[in-house]
Amino acid sequence: MDRIVDDEILVVQFQTGRQEAFDELMKRYKHKIYAYLLRSVRNYEDAEELTLEVFVKVYRALSKWRPEARFSTWLYKIAKNLSIDHHRAKSRRFTYSLDDEELSFNEPAAVDLRSNPEWQLEENDRNRIIREAVDALSPKQKETFMLYRYEGLQIREIAEVLGMAEGTVKIHLHRAMKKLRNVLLPLWEGNEI
Repeated sequence: MDRIVDDEILVVQFQTGRQEAFDELMKRYKHKIYAYLLRSVRNYEDAEELTLEVFVKVYRALSKWRPEARFSTWLYKIAKNLSIDHHRAKSRRFTYSLDDEELSFNEPAAVDLRSNPEWQLEENDRNRIIREAVDALSPKQKETFMLYRYEGLQIREIAEVLGMAEGTVKIHLHRAMKKLRNVLLPLWEGNEI
């Protein structure tokens, strides 16, 4: 069964009183939403809190939700808005930076490689350089790139989440990829990382 249709069926089931349908929706999306928010807020506890807040908002609004867009698109839009609110509130309080090693998005690797301290240092350095390159993008380019690359959303879905035309999404994505290629490719070719 198509996941989109399946999501809509679960929404209808929830709207007719079947609470387990919400549990299933949450189970499907909680890890993706958490990962998306973690890349945005860069703090595990904040990402966890925001993920719960996303699902609380969804739970409260789901009884009135109508499928004008995909359920997943609506979910990411809520997460994006909460992330923006979080950044605004945080910038009003104070600014601090996290240690690079605290945020590691390492891909799973063979145990023998991970046990090699030299390899781990190189991998941490690669991840830091990639994060810095992504952070150097304009806010729209970064958001578009993250939704496309890390969340696997399609251009149309990204346009809905960000509230912009598909052509604009394509332009931001193209510019982001070009900037990242220009920054990262020389480093990989020169074996500097």
